[in-house]
Amino acid sequence: MSQVQQRSVEASDFRGACGLFPTGVTVVTRSTADGRPYGMTVSSFTSVSLDPPLILICIDKRAGFLADFHTAMPFAVNVLREDQQNVAVRFSQSLEERRFEGLDWTEGSSGVPLLGGAVASFECRLVQTVEAGDHFVLIGEVEEIRRQSGRALVWCESGYHCLPGLAGSGLPGLGLPGSQS
Repeated sequence: MSQVQQRSVEASDFRGACGLFPTGVTVVTRSTADGRPYGMTVSSFTSVSLDPPLILICIDKRAGFLADFHTAMPFAVNVLREDQQNVAVRFSQSLEERRFEGLDWTEGSSGVPLLGGAVASFECRLVQTVEAGDHFVLIGEVEEIRRQSGRALVWCESGYHCLPGLAGSGLPGLGLPGSQS
């Protein structure tokens, strides 16, 4: 009979290693049961499926975002533009009830807040919630997309960064050696 070796990974080591992987910076928004706008900064966002169009976000179980949130409820993922670091900080640190004060935003077709200046906004409805450790993985079906020009804000190694554009392409990119311009 083989013995299973227990491995212990320290949270700080895990966070530090994961922090080496660049992620886009988003603000996930929704309306509360009483109609107030609510949002929080989220960097755990990715596409899941093209058919149907699905995305996922990961949210800490302690987050106020999850209060009264249920299946089929609409929400939006706003991909922040490279000059919106102040918005990312606002939605991660300031008092929840003041995050929208003085901020440029509109109501999407599903009634969720869409942030002005975001390079992309995905209006979704929640289709599945998966419990995963100290977080919930929320899977949303994308019902509407808005895009505008600009490059996305990136988080890596505990800081905000901007990606350079590829020469002549008009598209954001890394400009890696050997890439054609």
